[in-house]
Amino acid sequence: MIVTVKMAVGVSSRLRSYLRQKLEKARGCSSSSSSTSATTTKTEQKSLASPSIPKTMEFGVSGPKRQFDGQQDCSFFQKLPIEIRKMIYAYVWQGPYDHMYHEPNGRHLHFKDGHWVHTRCVMYQEDDEDKDLIQKQMDSIFDSGRGDLLLWQGRLASTWGQRHWRCEERVKYGKPTSIDRTGLGALMVACKKMHPEAMESFIECHKMIFNDVFSAHRFLVRSSSSRFIRHLRQLDLTLSVPFHELAPFLAIGRPDTDGQGDEAAESFSTASAKNSRLGAIFAALADSPTCLHSLHVSLDVYDRGPWRKIPEPALASYLERIRVRKGKQGELNYTVELPPALPIRTHYAGLQELEGASDEGDEEGIATPFHITRRPPLRYWQFNPGEVEHFTWETHHGEKRHQHCWIALSKATRFISNPYLIDFGER
Repeated sequence: MIVTVKMAVGVSSRLRSYLRQKLEKARGCSSSSSSTSATTTKTEQKSLASPSIPKTMEFGVSGPKRQFDGQQDCSFFQKLPIEIRKMIYAYVWQGPYDHMYHEPNGRHLHFKDGHWVHTRCVMYQEDDEDKDLIQKQMDSIFDSGRGDLLLWQGRLASTWGQRHWRCEERVKYGKPTSIDRTGLGALMVACKKMHPEAMESFIECHKMIFNDVFSAHRFLVRSSSSRFIRHLRQLDLTLSVPFHELAPFLAIGRPDTDGQGDEAAESFSTASAKNSRLGAIFAALADSPTCLHSLHVSLDVYDRGPWRKIPEPALASYLERIRVRKGKQGELNYTVELPPALPIRTHYAGLQELEGASDEGDEEGIATPFHITRRPPLRYWQFNPGEVEHFTWETHHGEKRHQHCWIALSKATRFISNPYLIDFGER
């Protein structure tokens, strides 16, 4: 009691009022916490007695979207014109291995596992330009008896064509290496505004090579890719297709030996041919505003064994509509590569060869806006599993429209059926 009196006497009135306010705040906080805990306890008891009904969710109410920088003030886009930017992109695409290959800017483009994959073309100029390179290697193995004929037979029958067998083996059995790298991925990640310019420059500066109908159709025909067609400068279509892909270009049931092949080829259904994948690819290139500087089209059929015959007149009518720009000296870099011209008998009208088409070009016959080259006839094939046989083409020399050829094996005398004839018993 005595201590309390001494404190009251020695403490000023201002300090007492300050301490009194602190004490009142402390009491207020303690009372509010006790009331909150009591209210929470009552709420929990009520929720246990009657569970709450969930509130109705309101759709269509979205929060503020995240704003991306449009790079409107970027010096690269503001100060440099598009011509200079394209020169910078072209410099990025140059690689240290370009000088080693025949196609320094060739890129195989194919759709694999749900996304596009591009790999370098590894053709060598001194070797792969020879259309008979594979069979010359097989001649050496056949004469010496040393080597793997089955390995070279697989390359001979490749659907990628006889010029790109190295590229196919890299894609199938290898993995991408440093020679396949470009700066495309880095530019696509660096800036969103750079996406269209980088993609357009990549297509303009490279020779795009398609080796399957599915990838070519997806890139050239789909509406989402149509904006890239106008940026194509160099294009290579090496398409070896099954025979059913060529069916819309044929008139079935009228043999060529009746002298009505030309009429049948002209009267084939244009609508059905255009609805086919091959027709749609050629129509897309012809109808789109392209600026092609070079075009190489190689056509073949792979499911008829060594018998290679395609409807050349009908396909030529589509290829003639594709426009390719001439060079500075007036040269036209437009080549169509076709199977060898052999008098193979067939019951399908429209399978005759283009007249005047030879390895030297179309100097005679029907004038075409492209140069025509032909592959040499096949002389090796695997007719039985595990055995590659050598053969020659024997031709019956009669009237022009009644000439026909058949396969004569070098070490056997059995008959090899012609898949283009319905009656296999007659040569």
